[in-house]
Amino acid sequence: MLAGAGGLVVFVCMFLPWFDGSLAGRGVSKVEVDTITGWEAFGSFFDLVIIVLAAVPIAIVVWRASAPPSGLPAEPSTLVLGAGALLLAVLLWRVLDPPDLFDVPLPDLETDISRNPAAFAAPLAALVVMVGGWAQGRERALAERRRAQP
Repeated sequence: MLAGAGGLVVFVCMFLPWFDGSLAGRGVSKVEVDTITGWEAFGSFFDLVIIVLAAVPIAIVVWRASAPPSGLPAEPSTLVLGAGALLLAVLLWRVLDPPDLFDVPLPDLETDISRNPAAFAAPLAALVVMVGGWAQGRERALAERRRAQP
């Protein structure tokens, strides 16, 4: 459940503003630039990666609610933990290396890019996905140990 909630929060955060900024330079007063949402901050390939990785824990939660998962290539907890780790890496990469506000370099102008709360909430939610995957695996391992004890 925890991992599914984290995946949902990542998905919602992608629609919120992540970055905004301003321009300043020689003879130019400070000009505010439009905000960039999470979807706009990534290229189309990474948009698909984020959708798939955020959907993994949500799909497993839905699948577990309807029937116990079977026929998966790995344990559900391992899939969720891996999806969370990859999701965290992709999201942190963009937070640490924000996109350029303009497609072309502007000489003699300095850009100031600031990060909005959603840019920090999404990686935290990805961390929640990872913790949820770890907790699922730990819970399963403890249940198997209890069953194995006489």
